[in-house]
Amino acid sequence: MASEAQPPAERGRDHAGVLISALTRRGRQRFTGTLRMDGSPGGSVSMRDGLVVAASTPAAPGPEPLLLRSGRISEADWTAAFTAGAPEGRLERELVVRGLLGDAGVQVITRAAVADALFAMALCGVRTCTADPDDAAPLLPSDPGLDTERATREIRRRLDLAHSWTVLGLSVRSRPRSSRPAGSVPVNAQRRELLAKVNGRRTPRDIAFALGRGLFPVMSDLATLIADGLATVEPPLTAGSEAVLAPEPRTGPAVPAPELPDEGIRSRAAPPPPQWSTPPQEPTGLPRRRHRSTDHEPRFQRKPPT
Repeated sequence: MASEAQPPAERGRDHAGVLISALTRRGRQRFTGTLRMDGSPGGSVSMRDGLVVAASTPAAPGPEPLLLRSGRISEADWTAAFTAGAPEGRLERELVVRGLLGDAGVQVITRAAVADALFAMALCGVRTCTADPDDAAPLLPSDPGLDTERATREIRRRLDLAHSWTVLGLSVRSRPRSSRPAGSVPVNAQRRELLAKVNGRRTPRDIAFALGRGLFPVMSDLATLIADGLATVEPPLTAGSEAVLAPEPRTGPAVPAPELPDEGIRSRAAPPPPQWSTPPQEPTGLPRRRHRSTDHEPRFQRKPPT
């Protein structure tokens, strides 16, 4: 729970307390299995011997959309590799053998996806964590994985930056709009591509999925564009307003995300759930199982908006 005397940087992290506490404790226990994060929208974290090897959430793109939407791998090549490697748990090897990615490339994309998913879950808020020590391993893990202390430091660093962006009106729920035609804006190619998706209807999450980029780098670039006057922030859509654009349909094999348990624990000032577009179904490869143990973390309080 937040303290009146707590420094501003610390207060901005309060709603991530459950996630950070669970990662820290399970890392010290050298836990192997999956942590189910109940939040809005929540997600899952896969661990092996106390290291984080995978993380997924509807709030941020996983390895598949990062590779496909960015054009690094074609949908046909991904489907072929997935079909050949996923049933035997060797999707990573199939990607390398087929020349679609190198060993280093696999690690870059998987580690980036893990860090981004942890940030997204922390930013949106986690209420409870349920541990399943017998859950199946992820299809595309990061090897050897992220140390939990390093992971939590990175979560805090990114949350501090995200908290500083609120003065610009930028949050995970905002819908920025380009303030001038994208073709006349003197920015680099990457930000020009981002501006083409900034239309007042897409959230940062929608833009991340559309471009095949992580949620954090998209929000970071949006903050720069807003600060430079190249984009403005629209107020959140209300009930009954026009729905946000849904991500482009995906063609790769998919496994429905498991339902998260409701442990009845809620924060005193939980953030309002974001208005998501239709969430893409990520191929997590994690079957639903009976939960073995539940971590009930201390309640927390989010800093009121300034």
